[in-house]
Amino acid sequence: MMKRPMETYYGDHFFRDDTMMYVNRNAENFSGSYHNHDFLEIAYIVEGEGFHHLENTVQRVRKGHIFYIPLGVSHVFRPTSANGKPLIVNNCIFSVQLLSKLIAFASDSDTASFLQRMQDGSLGYKSIMDQHDRFEKLFDSLYEQNAMPIRGSAVYLHTLLLQLVIEFSRAIEHLHTKPSELQHHSFQDVLQYVERHYMHELSLTVLAHISGFSERHLQRLFRRYTAQSWHHYLQTVRVRMSRELLRTTPDKVSAIAEKVGYNDIHSFNSVFKRNTGLTPGQYRSETRID
Repeated sequence: MMKRPMETYYGDHFFRDDTMMYVNRNAENFSGSYHNHDFLEIAYIVEGEGFHHLENTVQRVRKGHIFYIPLGVSHVFRPTSANGKPLIVNNCIFSVQLLSKLIAFASDSDTASFLQRMQDGSLGYKSIMDQHDRFEKLFDSLYEQNAMPIRGSAVYLHTLLLQLVIEFSRAIEHLHTKPSELQHHSFQDVLQYVERHYMHELSLTVLAHISGFSERHLQRLFRRYTAQSWHHYLQTVRVRMSRELLRTTPDKVSAIAEKVGYNDIHSFNSVFKRNTGLTPGQYRSETRID
């Protein structure tokens, strides 16, 4: 197999002053270098679909994917095609030396232990999904604070990074927690199925068929792991997807309603306002990305 050319990226090139970290938002392309680096990285797919080439593997990626890339691991993100929808990635990179500060600040042993694993290299590559937009909001704050440095920005960035690590560690713990009653299909698989098929006719009957759980047990699992009923969870996912379309596309509200699974525009408007406090039109006016 032909060995691909590779570069090594150094944190000193990116870090500013005493922050020992850097955040950017990048539209990936086919000219970006396959690389490794002397810093740690947590990457978040903001928009689009594509591929993550990691060592000798390739993983398909889409909006909401989060990745932890340790020291020395070779990788690169690529869009699906050169002329298709762009693959936008937020990168939060930080020095291993910064972790000593975060460990000293961490007040609980689980967080300190997770940071220690990042520091000593025992935490390997990880990939998870953002289930409730928690990471999207954190990365927005990180990007904003890094882009407009003012008094206290370094401390603010470090605090946000600690939040990011805590959320990431919780997500990993949840992903690998498989109670005996979940048997062959973890509830995480059910949530991921909803994330991929929210625009279609979905019901507990459908989910029971593909998961092997009873409808009653699925109701209990939704309550336990999402703190919502199945019906409200599906609404939350559809509203989240419609918010992105309202922000980033010129599509009519009626067309967006259909794209996220609502055939009745009145039902969509009612659900959207109940979840956001705004009508779809008001939300678009306040958040539209030109």
